[in-house]
Amino acid sequence: MISRTFDLLPSQQEKFPNEKAIVSRRADRWVTYSCEACLAEIDRYSWALIGLGVKRGDRVLIVPHLASAEWIFLDFAIQQLGAIVVPVHFTSNPQQLEYIINHTDARCCFVAHAELGVKFGEILNQHPDLQIFFIEGDGAAETLDDLLKQHPIPQKGDLKSYKDQVEEDDLSAIIYTSGTTGTPKGVMLSHRNIVSNVRATLPLLPVDPGKTALSFLPFSHIFERMALLTYMAAGLSIHTLVDRSYLSQAFLEVRPHIFTAVPRILEKMYDQVLAIQVDHSSLKKGLANWALKVGMSFQERPGFRLLYWLKLQMAKLLVLNRLKRNLGGKVHAIIVGAAYLQPGLGRLMGAMGIKAREGYGMTETAAAAAINRFQPGLYAFGTVGLPVSGVQIKIDMPNEEGEGEILIKGPNVMQGYYKQAEETAKVLTADGWLHTGDVGKFVKKRFLQITDRKKDIFKTSSGKYVSPLVLENHFKQSPFIEQIMAIGFQKPYVTALIYPNFELLEHWSKENNVHWTSPQYMAINIKVRQRMREEIEAYNQQLPNYQTIRAFHLFHEEWTMESGLLTYTMKLMRPKILTAFQKEIGQLYEEQVI
Repeated sequence: MISRTFDLLPSQQEKFPNEKAIVSRRADRWVTYSCEACLAEIDRYSWALIGLGVKRGDRVLIVPHLASAEWIFLDFAIQQLGAIVVPVHFTSNPQQLEYIINHTDARCCFVAHAELGVKFGEILNQHPDLQIFFIEGDGAAETLDDLLKQHPIPQKGDLKSYKDQVEEDDLSAIIYTSGTTGTPKGVMLSHRNIVSNVRATLPLLPVDPGKTALSFLPFSHIFERMALLTYMAAGLSIHTLVDRSYLSQAFLEVRPHIFTAVPRILEKMYDQVLAIQVDHSSLKKGLANWALKVGMSFQERPGFRLLYWLKLQMAKLLVLNRLKRNLGGKVHAIIVGAAYLQPGLGRLMGAMGIKAREGYGMTETAAAAAINRFQPGLYAFGTVGLPVSGVQIKIDMPNEEGEGEILIKGPNVMQGYYKQAEETAKVLTADGWLHTGDVGKFVKKRFLQITDRKKDIFKTSSGKYVSPLVLENHFKQSPFIEQIMAIGFQKPYVTALIYPNFELLEHWSKENNVHWTSPQYMAINIKVRQRMREEIEAYNQQLPNYQTIRAFHLFHEEWTMESGLLTYTMKLMRPKILTAFQKEIGQLYEEQVI
């Protein structure tokens, strides 16, 4: 009976004994662990933690990057002692880490590698009582391996008494989320919260035991943590990466059947295709463009349309089969979360024989609250799908279009925010409904569609309400736009900050005899700006006048998590962007509009 997170691997060992339960790439090779070996390692890690003095109820910080066998073992080892895992996102700033250390009274902290040690070193050194270990050390710092050697398994050691004390309503993890405001809140998730979500999503996976999953998203993120647990429950072989730069090669070596992704990864793949084809002859480029358009008009159940079927087979031969081979050739399903998936990209994946399905959830809901199913008729591109089993979703105070704040209720909803009763009371009602702060509506009677964040919707000085997320997603359909933020609160019209697709712009420049130098100078190049103006105007034509972008500023540097302008789920940190670029925004309302 699975009632706690660390029951999942023993369950896999009982139902689907797997010789390749976890395969982790480290030091330029793949290291394989069977279910039995995984369980032995987890217990070994638990004994080391006991030797360190970790006990039931203690908070243990982990600062991982991507998932690895070591992080999975450590995560379970902490929890089966009744201690609480506190993942800290590697993109956090030192001040956020200091807040979490103080707020949780953490006993010890495990850090991915020396680079993060440098980033957080000053803060960590200010806490001499906090015991610090590195997964990858440089010789100067104490490592996890050192800890394991210092505290080996005792001869008559038995962890059963520790495990038996852990109940399903005990806390499994406290995951701090800053959202787009920057104020950390510790989401308290019990074993019941997490296991209920695994049970709800497990039947939805379109893969059988023994198939292969590839993990390359941050291990601190609830989305990837839940995916890994569900893979285990399904009996899949999990391949993990430590170095994201190896991802392209890993696809070819692992040949996964399923993986999770944020839309940005799929967008990058599409952008690379566009950039590569520009170098081809006009004929080849035209054929590639045609093939992509055929793919992006794909419907899984189009009825018998012989002409489209013939077009699709040709499109596969020209482009689509090659794209699938780049993903290893066996991918059957991609679970997409954290941001909006362009419907055209979802259809393109479908044309390749890959079912890309978008879902929706929050840290506060232990990940999945809704997901598009993999069966025909149970998904709708442009939506986040149907509520998962056991979860209720309703729209609070809907307007005439059926839009309102999304409320969620179910066994996956958090226990509250750690030591923040007032913040908890703001979002959790007495009868268990979670106010998400997201705005949405049901389309086609049952599919949930996210339209924006409640706090991000703004009113122009003319009194018109604008949903920036909808607007940004509309303009991101352009292959020339990588990132965009719409602005217009109490302003006479809407403007935008844009980071262009410079790779595509470089190819365009060569084709049009525009001298290319570097993004820094091309962002202010008159001809490049004119090309971007034409692109924006083309998409403006599809919008009502009050939503059109009237002026824009081009940036030469991408907004990143490291710069503090994106959250770890790749959402815009709007307040920070507004503050950082006040001068540029001010100029947008002084310039002549397009």
